[in-house]
Amino acid sequence: MLSLHSTRARWMIGTFLLLALALTEGSFYRATTAADKEDQSLSAFMRKKLDASSKILEGITTEDSQLVVQGADALLAMSKTEIWNVLLDQDYRDFNTEFRGSVSKLRDAAEKGNFDNATLQWMDAVKSCVECHKYVRSQRPVVK
Repeated sequence: MLSLHSTRARWMIGTFLLLALALTEGSFYRATTAADKEDQSLSAFMRKKLDASSKILEGITTEDSQLVVQGADALLAMSKTEIWNVLLDQDYRDFNTEFRGSVSKLRDAAEKGNFDNATLQWMDAVKSCVECHKYVRSQRPVVK
């Protein structure tokens, strides 16, 4: 039988504690890494939304219907992905429906070369974005 005061017992306890610490640290590291990857993925997705929005704005200001259509198509495609749907309630779905409608009308106006209407539809889409982002922030706790 080992006494807690023996060298072998202290060595075994120390080894066990180091092993437990190493395993625990590894699981914390994996959790942090997974959260970081999720944040990076969401951040990259948000960057793509901004890139598509920049194309639309540039297309409207230069009256380049192709740029507007490209940006609108990108936003419409992104709006159908899983990462876009951060909430599942009816209010959030209503924001999405409103946004998609504005972007579809924007796309149609650009294809017809009606940049005045495209501008109005883009303003509606941006307003919808801002309101939706405000709503999402109000529904999710901010982690600092």
